Amino acid sequence: MCGIAGCFNPRTPPDEVFLQGLCGTMRQRGPDAHGTYADGALGLAHTRLSVIDLDGGAQPMHGVEGRYTLVFNGEIFNFRELRSELEQAGEAFRTKSDTEVLLKLLIREGSDCLPHLNGFFAFAFYDAAEKTLLLARDYHGVKPLYYFHLPTGEFGFASRFSTLTLCPGCPEKISLSALADYLAFQYIPAPDTIREGVKKMRPGTAIEFQLETGEMREIDWGSQVRIKQETINYEDACVYVHSLLSGAVKRRLIADVPLGVFLSGGLDSAVVAALAARHSTAPLECFSIGFDDPRYDESADCKATAAHLATLAPHGLHHHIKTVQPQDFDLLPKLAAEFGEPYADASMLPSYFLAAFAREHVTVALSGDGADELFGGYERYRAMAVLQNLRAFSPGFLWNAAAACLPDSGERSKAGRLKRFLRLGAVSGTGARYDALMSHFAVDSIGPIAPGLRQYLNTKRALPDAASLMASLMEDDLRRYLPGDVLTKVDVCSMAASLEVRNPFLDPEVSKFARSLPVEFKIQGGRRKRILGDAFRRELPPGLAARRKRGFGVPVAAWFRTVWRDRLRTALLDELPHHWEMLDRAALERLIKEHQTGGKDRSYLLFSLLMLSFQGKNA
Repeated sequence: MCGIAGCFNPRTPPDEVFLQGLCGTMRQRGPDAHGTYADGALGLAHTRLSVIDLDGGAQPMHGVEGRYTLVFNGEIFNFRELRSELEQAGEAFRTKSDTEVLLKLLIREGSDCLPHLNGFFAFAFYDAAEKTLLLARDYHGVKPLYYFHLPTGEFGFASRFSTLTLCPGCPEKISLSALADYLAFQYIPAPDTIREGVKKMRPGTAIEFQLETGEMREIDWGSQVRIKQETINYEDACVYVHSLLSGAVKRRLIADVPLGVFLSGGLDSAVVAALAARHSTAPLECFSIGFDDPRYDESADCKATAAHLATLAPHGLHHHIKTVQPQDFDLLPKLAAEFGEPYADASMLPSYFLAAFAREHVTVALSGDGADELFGGYERYRAMAVLQNLRAFSPGFLWNAAAACLPDSGERSKAGRLKRFLRLGAVSGTGARYDALMSHFAVDSIGPIAPGLRQYLNTKRALPDAASLMASLMEDDLRRYLPGDVLTKVDVCSMAASLEVRNPFLDPEVSKFARSLPVEFKIQGGRRKRILGDAFRRELPPGLAARRKRGFGVPVAAWFRTVWRDRLRTALLDELPHHWEMLDRAALERLIKEHQTGGKDRSYLLFSLLMLSFQGKNA
C-alpha cells in the first residue's frame, strides 16, 4: 500500500524540492520508503508501505531503458499467475514484486490488461517516448485517486485530496452542488469533489493524458465486466460461494509482513476470519475493539466468535481486544485533515481506533467490507420493497399526513424512524426515494442554514437497470455508497495508521458471482445475507448469522449534549461561518439549541457541519 502523486505543469515544472514535499504529505500512506521522478514538466512522487518483496519493490519503477515509469498504490493478488504467463512469453524479472508484473503488463498491453487484474489499485504509468500518462482505478474503487485537468493543459493527480491541492493550478472554487451532496449524504459521490474542477476517478475507469497536446480521454474499462443471471440451484450456489470466498481469502494472505483479520460480532468478518484461520500457516491474529457503552459494545460477541474460530485454526488463533474511548474530540481535526475534503460518517472514529490498534501488531488486515452490498445485508433494501408495494395503494399526500402526526424527534428515535419511513412513502420515483432514504435530513432542514444550497437538493436520478428493485438498490450501493462512503473511510482511517486493509468480498470472482445470483438467494423474508449464513454454517458459531446487524455506531447525539457540548458550539458558531460564508449563524445557533435543549435529534446535520468546520479554508 502506498501513496502516489504527480503533476504536469510547463509553466512551473516540478523540481525535486516540490516532489519531496508531495512525498512528505503522503508519509503515513507509505512510511517505509519514498521516491521521485521528473521528465521536463512532469513530476511523479511515491511513498511506500512495504508488504511484498520488501527489498525489491522500490518505486518509481522503470522499464525498457527508462522509457516507462510506474507509480502504483495497491496489490495485485494474482500477480504470480500473471508473472508465470509473462515468463512463458519470454519476459525476465529482476524482483519478486507485483509492481514489476504490473509494469510489464502495461508495457505489453496498456489499459487492455486492467480487466485481468485481481486486486485493488490506483496507478500512473508514463511512456516517455509517446509522452502519455495512463491513470487507472480498480473496479470497486478500493483505492482513491483525485485529479484535475485545466483547459490550459496543466494536470495533477494524487492519492490524497490534500496532496493534490499543493499542485500549481489546482482549482480552489467551492462546488455548491458537492456541498449539498455532502450535507445530505455525509460524503461526496464520485466523480465530484468539494472543489469545482477537481474530480475523483470513478471506479473501474482509466484516464489517458497526452502531455504534448493536453488532451485527455476516459476509458471505462469496468464496462467490460459482464454480469448475467446464473441458472444455478441454491445448494450448488452455496458450495460455489464457499469455494470462491475461500480462494479470495487465500490470495489475500500473501504478504512478507505480519498479517491479521478484523473481527466484529457479525457475520461478514467471521466468514473471513474462519477462512483465514484454515488457510493461515501461522497463528491467526484477530483484532476487535469494545466500547464502555453497552448499546454499542460487541466485545462479548467478538470473544464468543473468536473462541469458536480457534477450534478451526490448525495453527491457533490470537484474539486481541481493546476497549476504546471514541469520544476523542481532538481526533476529529486530524481525521478531517486526512480525508482532505468533507466527510462525516461518524464510524470513522472506531474505524481509526481499530486500524491503529491492529497496526501495533500487524501491517496488513483483512476485513468484511462489501458483503452487505453484494449479499443484501442492509435493512433498507426490504424497507424500499415494502414502500413500493404499499405506495401502489396510497397517494402521497396520505403518507405526509400520517407523518405529520408524529413528533419531530430525529431519526435515531423509534418515532423518528417511523416518521421518516412515512415521509419516504410520499416521494415519487424510486431513485429520488432511495436518495431521500440515504439522506439523513430533509431539504427544509438545510434551507434555513444555507439557503443557496436548496436548489441542489432536488435533483432526481435513475437507478441502475436490474431485474428487481432490491437488485437495483444493491447495484446502486456498489457504485455510489460503497466506494464513496465505506471504502473511503476504510482507506483513509487505515492509511492514517499505516495499515493495509484487504477486502476478500470484493475479489472480482466473488463479486461477479454474487451479483449474478437471484435476490431470493440473498434476502428471504426477514432474513438477509441468507446464502452467506448457509454456505458457512459449519464454520460459524450457532446463531451468529441471525444476530442483529450493528455496524460501528457511536452515540454522537448524546455526546453533543454532554462531553462535546461546548466544543460543538465553539466550532460551529465561531469557526464555521468564518470559513463558509454561505452559512447563516443565527440558523446554526437555533439548530444547536434544538438538539441540546429542545428534545430534537439533529446530530447527523450537526456532525456534518462540525466536520465541515475542521476543513476550514483548506477544503
